[in-house]
Amino acid sequence: MDRDVYIYALSRVFDMKPYLGRRLVENFENLSDLFEMKESDLIELFGGNMELAGRLRAEGLLEKSYREMMWADSKGVSLLFYDDDKYPKLLKECEDAPMLLFYMGSAGINAHMPVSIVGTRLASSYGKETCYRLVEELAVNNTLIVSGMAYGIDACAHRAAIDYELPTIGVLPCGIDTIYPEAHREIAKKMVENGGIITEFPPGCGVRKWHFLKRNRIIAGMSEYTVVVESRLRGGAMRTAEYANSYNREVYAVPGRLYDTNSIGCNYLISRNMAQICIGGTISAAINSSKKEGPSSSLHQSLFLFDSDKKEKILLSLKNNSVQDADSLSRTTGLSAGELAQVLLELELEGSISGDKWGRYSLSGHS
Repeated sequence: MDRDVYIYALSRVFDMKPYLGRRLVENFENLSDLFEMKESDLIELFGGNMELAGRLRAEGLLEKSYREMMWADSKGVSLLFYDDDKYPKLLKECEDAPMLLFYMGSAGINAHMPVSIVGTRLASSYGKETCYRLVEELAVNNTLIVSGMAYGIDACAHRAAIDYELPTIGVLPCGIDTIYPEAHREIAKKMVENGGIITEFPPGCGVRKWHFLKRNRIIAGMSEYTVVVESRLRGGAMRTAEYANSYNREVYAVPGRLYDTNSIGCNYLISRNMAQICIGGTISAAINSSKKEGPSSSLHQSLFLFDSDKKEKILLSLKNNSVQDADSLSRTTGLSAGELAQVLLELELEGSISGDKWGRYSLSGHS
């Protein structure tokens, strides 16, 4: 039997412990020997784990694996094995990377700089506008946009990538024969034409709650940069950021108004130094910097600096009118809502201004 069939079968047995499956592939020159071992020898090999030994010896495992591989071939689904050159190279660096991925699409995953853009399902108009602007900025670098195909920011990122003719890949929490959510089937079709959909789950596998966590780690693992556009304090986007941090990847968060529910997560990531602040041009600058030898410290520092003129406008406005909300500040300074939110957060972090629970701002010590 072909070696790939054995690896496919192992990926199903070790779906929760892929690193163990990879070690077996590395240590067994002839994988058929592994599948022909006595159950007692397998139990000893697996450190007394009878469940794993039983799964490996399950009746029909190899036949089912072969049938699923033939199904994938008939549907134009590529099987990306861990040792395949087409397997996402950044994901391969992660200890918990799956042994096998199912991929349907036209984009060479490793031919582009991958950036994941994630956020809340309940995206605001500010979040969607910011998402589109981010993707527009990334278009000059021919970036690969990665997200999870969920409602809200995820779907917005995919649509923006399609509009700006960027390749985009959606990571599914289910088998590749199921589009989730179903409402995004048309988006998925367009993505396959210039990008694709990818998953570690075999065909016929439905959506389970814990699948989203596994999906989130792939989104983070595939990407050089992860950007959280909007998020509550808990949610998939925050978990994706946690995974990205654990993989030592760059994480960015779009700041928002202090008491906006959708911005609490982003502001939290920034305040705890779990994410760098994302403003206009930040990600593009980081990508361009990474293309050069030896990152420039002055450029890195500049990513955290706002235009001082914008700060002065806000401080002067608050000096003349001691307490103002964001709408009032936008009118008096001429700054857009997006610009204003970014600069207000920076000023708050500096301690120059303070905000209250009603969304009003004042100079520190003058509230």
